[in-house]
Amino acid sequence: MGNRITRAAPHLSENAVQERMQREQRLWCRQRWEIIYQALTAPRKAEDIARTVGVSLATVHQVISRYKRTGVAAIETPGKGGRRRQYFTLEQERAFLQPFLARAAQGEIVTVTEIQRAYEEVIKQSVASSTIYRLLDRHGWRLRGASSHAVPVPLSAPCTQEDTVPLRERKEQAFPPKGQRERTSQRSQGYPSDLTDEQWAILEPLIPPAKPGGRPRSVDMREVINAIFYVDRTGCQWRALPHDFPPWSTVWSYFRTFRNDGTWERIHTTLRERVRVKQGREPTPSAAIIDSQSVKTSQKGGFAATMGANRSKAARGISSLTQMG
Repeated sequence: MGNRITRAAPHLSENAVQERMQREQRLWCRQRWEIIYQALTAPRKAEDIARTVGVSLATVHQVISRYKRTGVAAIETPGKGGRRRQYFTLEQERAFLQPFLARAAQGEIVTVTEIQRAYEEVIKQSVASSTIYRLLDRHGWRLRGASSHAVPVPLSAPCTQEDTVPLRERKEQAFPPKGQRERTSQRSQGYPSDLTDEQWAILEPLIPPAKPGGRPRSVDMREVINAIFYVDRTGCQWRALPHDFPPWSTVWSYFRTFRNDGTWERIHTTLRERVRVKQGREPTPSAAIIDSQSVKTSQKGGFAATMGANRSKAARGISSLTQMG
């Protein structure tokens, strides 16, 4: 089951699929066409296609199955979720928030509960508070406070220098993108197992490039190698990797891929040859010596060195009587 090759039905040619993928502006639709394109041009395991496109394995199976049954309609027909079920357009949302923005500019306090109540009066139905939070996030409002009655602060409202940072930027500062660990002055040394700049300059050309097609590689490969070395040095579990490394699943995936495609062996061979050349020797050895060691097990041989199975007292008594007779 794990070795099954995923192929796409030939409803369209490779060039037609590529053309539709390139001119498509909707991200979700472009990803669907990319799945079909990958399955047409290079049929392989669904796991590899999902990793290349940057979607889940279930998405790949779903798109391939629907495309086989209904063709192009399966790719270009919108689903049921997302902003297509919005209550307002973005322009209508801006107009809705304008009165609250004017009040905040005058120094008044506006709560999320108040905005939610006004929102429900306009659309004539109740909504969850998360809907209001997403609404404020889309338009760059920042929440001041941690409760459900937190005060939203628009970027244009008069506030301190700290408050002028948009919510999305503040999230990025608090949680940096996965795989990109900040090397500040306080942590210039990193972990003891981290690569130095000289060591990374040697290893970087040996790391395989990203596969063609799909999204560009966004993970920092130096941090991936550092994470692998951290596991090797400390002996910790993959899931126990510190959070300032890339996600453990990403690190494990690259470790497994490099093991299967021979990358580790090529790195080892290259480093061994560099060391031999630096010592003035040939890159590869011309001879090898195999040494063995004899292990002394017992001074006695034959059956004397073998312990028989334990027997009961009755059995031992019968044996002794037999020998006497």
